[in-house]
Amino acid sequence: MLTLRFNLTREEFLEYNYYTSWSSPDRKGYRYKYFLRVLVLYGAVAAGYVYINRFRHDLLTDIFVFGAIGIIYALIVPLLVRRSIKSRVNAMLRETENQHILEESEITLSEQGILDRDNASESRYNWEAIVKKVETKDCYYLYTSSYHAILIPIRALSSAEEKKELKRLLDQHLPLASELL
Repeated sequence: MLTLRFNLTREEFLEYNYYTSWSSPDRKGYRYKYFLRVLVLYGAVAAGYVYINRFRHDLLTDIFVFGAIGIIYALIVPLLVRRSIKSRVNAMLRETENQHILEESEITLSEQGILDRDNASESRYNWEAIVKKVETKDCYYLYTSSYHAILIPIRALSSAEEKKELKRLLDQHLPLASELL
């Protein structure tokens, strides 16, 4: 049995939300569709502008300008998405009913499953409830659905024995449900 006590940081919660809604390998199709929609819309606007002004401007200059702007936009999209997710996370954490998310949590992992509790809630999970395990550089995400996970910051593991016990429990109960970031 392993019991961990910690306060989740705002940054850890933000990274979880960013990973789950944008950067996860599961979201690859969504990212492609997002970029394709933006590219099609931008291409239509650029083509309309070039067509309307085809006799007043140098076509190559227009293509260069729109191409450069399109490339710059494509490069800053991840920053814009992160900023949007950060705004949503901050708004969520300002709500009274969500204050407990960053308060002290206690997670107990045992042969029987996982007990996740804080001052506002207590949840018990059988190991079968964990549908996916993700290990990032800062946290473990134990997903119970496609958008909900139990977050375990790596920093909460204070000793080599705790790290070894967590690895043993996860490997024993979730042997095929892991992926690395």
